[in-house]
Amino acid sequence: MKYTFYIILFASMFSCSSDDSQETEPSNTLIIKHITDIRENNERNFYFDLNGRLVSITDTNALPEYNYILSEFEYSNDNKLNSSYHTYGTEEAFINLTYTDESISNYHYITFGYSTDSNVVINNNILNYNDQMDSDIEEDDLNIQWTFSSDQLKYVTQKKVTLINNANSVQNLTDYEYDNNFNIIGSHTSINYGIEVDYSNTYTYDDKKNPIAESMDGYNLALYFMDDHNTVDMSPNNVLSKTDNQGNTLAYNYVYNDDDYPISATITNVATGEVINTLTYTYY
Repeated sequence: MKYTFYIILFASMFSCSSDDSQETEPSNTLIIKHITDIRENNERNFYFDLNGRLVSITDTNALPEYNYILSEFEYSNDNKLNSSYHTYGTEEAFINLTYTDESISNYHYITFGYSTDSNVVINNNILNYNDQMDSDIEEDDLNIQWTFSSDQLKYVTQKKVTLINNANSVQNLTDYEYDNNFNIIGSHTSINYGIEVDYSNTYTYDDKKNPIAESMDGYNLALYFMDDHNTVDMSPNNVLSKTDNQGNTLAYNYVYNDDDYPISATITNVATGEVINTLTYTYY
């Protein structure tokens, strides 16, 4: 558990000079409490507990079929992220993860008319599981393979989805690139739904603290199972720009507190000058 703390260091110079010097006061470690993300006709709220663990996401969506989206996350007594519950309008989904020792060994997913129960196989830096949907539709049976930068299974470098019942044809393929601080600086999707495509994004970052990545650092792998579209949120620093391969750029402008955490942000379409999102951050 991270605690807010204050440490002030004083240095004295013992020399013939009459000048005194004082070291810079180190920044504090803060625990994220709440993030609000507002865009036109849509508001997302991220709630965290006293340990900085993500506990729920609410989303008021403009689409009538998904007028309200809720995600809730639960942790075991030994602090493992082991289940989540999601509602999408009138639809529901449940995800449960089973651990053997410290590793995820089983993935169980249930939603409207579908379910899958799959063992998770880890071989060094490669993770595999079969998403065999219990729907009597053969083409729904998928093999999911994630490749990581190391056997710590923290930074995913490739996501590959193959169709089991169609000669293992690749359905989705996305690669990720990192900088020296393990911020994702590039993503490239070359296959989407079995069709060759060229979707890419590049990112730049500040040198400040990303509060989500800091507080959820030990839960990267579980979040890939439960909410993997937010992979970039787990970069240690905060995104400053996102540019797709068509040249469209979003610029992120932050206001920081004295401890180098963001307290607000705006996301702007560079070409039009339109503010797309406004975010606010609060801490315990």
